[in-house]
Amino acid sequence: MIIFSFFRGVRTVTGFLAAFRQTGWMSLVATAFVIGSAAGQATPALASVADTAAIERIESLGKAASYEADKESGEVTAISVTDGSTLTADDVALFASLPKLTSLKILNCREFNDEMAASLTELDDLTALAITNSGITDAAVELLAQAFPNLRELDLSSNTNLTGRAMRPISSLENLEQLTLLQNRFNDLHCRRLSSLSQLRALDLRGNMEVGDMTLKVVGKLPKLSGFKHRSTIVSDGGIEGLAQSPSLRAILMQDFAVSSSCGEQLRKLENLTSLEIFRCQGFGNEGVMALAGMPVLDRLTLRDLPEVGDAAMPTLATMPKLRRLYLHELTSVGDEGLASLADATELAVLDIWSLPRMTNATVEVIAGLPKLKELSIRETGTSPEALEMILGIDTLETLVFKNGDVPADLVEKVKADRKWRKLDLGQ
Repeated sequence: MIIFSFFRGVRTVTGFLAAFRQTGWMSLVATAFVIGSAAGQATPALASVADTAAIERIESLGKAASYEADKESGEVTAISVTDGSTLTADDVALFASLPKLTSLKILNCREFNDEMAASLTELDDLTALAITNSGITDAAVELLAQAFPNLRELDLSSNTNLTGRAMRPISSLENLEQLTLLQNRFNDLHCRRLSSLSQLRALDLRGNMEVGDMTLKVVGKLPKLSGFKHRSTIVSDGGIEGLAQSPSLRAILMQDFAVSSSCGEQLRKLENLTSLEIFRCQGFGNEGVMALAGMPVLDRLTLRDLPEVGDAAMPTLATMPKLRRLYLHELTSVGDEGLASLADATELAVLDIWSLPRMTNATVEVIAGLPKLKELSIRETGTSPEALEMILGIDTLETLVFKNGDVPADLVEKVKADRKWRKLDLGQ
């Protein structure tokens, strides 16, 4: 055989891979089989050479890729390529030859097409698949859904060639637990099919701008859904009312929703909610935040770019008995008066304040009294470097980010020497 002849005399993996460079990945895999068969080691040799070749290729991509391998056999079980811009069809075919591969993530590969997708269908053990920012069409999604009915994780974000037809095969994957569909072109009519995904635990629909209230009412009925993320300008209070029917939701990210403060009462009904992130929901103001008072298990709260949220809403934060992580970003109407109530938020371990121009050193004095604070970030506020002297009085603090103008060199050195910081960033 011509290929076998080419590799005659090759006795090591290194030598084999050197020979590959003249033949390509497909020839390498085919040759591995030939050589393995000739030596009476058909399947092990194929697995060993293919896995080794895959590892070398992944490592050649540097920080753009990573892998996991079985500790005993060395067989590759997971591949993640975060920048697939240099991947070829031969690379994908090489990955498809790995018999123990259970997770494959190829992100940002515009050259990835339907033909490449078809080459993956022999991966019998695959349970997690991500193909993003690619050239695949609905036909590829249908093929993949048929090949991998037991998929538990699927990410098809930013695939601009997909249409609503792709939702039919997606919704047939009844074992899905995690579904990510960022920046696609699905709408409410397409997403109603999500009702069949009874095992779904995490759903991300951000950037599907025509997905609105109808879909949120479907999502609210998914029996096991724990986490939901969405960005759309057409979700109204009615959508939040539907979402609030969920028996299981624990984490919500809502961004650019066209809601009012009235939806706060609906969110309050989600008694199992541990994380709530509200971004740029312009109609959500003080009354909305105050409606969240006393949420029993809320651990994380993010309020970002909400011009109608001001000082009057801040005392509500102290009524949440489990609140440990608080992120206050781009709240131009919040200042020292409202932030004084943080003194009563005694469970806070993480506090991140960014772009609150009305906040001064007076608030830092309040923060310095928090008994359990471990991580503190203060950026683009009205505080001065002198506030660092007060911050050093927080004995529990392990991480500090402080970016509010130039810090004098002697104060920088004092902060650095104060303790062994897990993370320290003074903007220098």
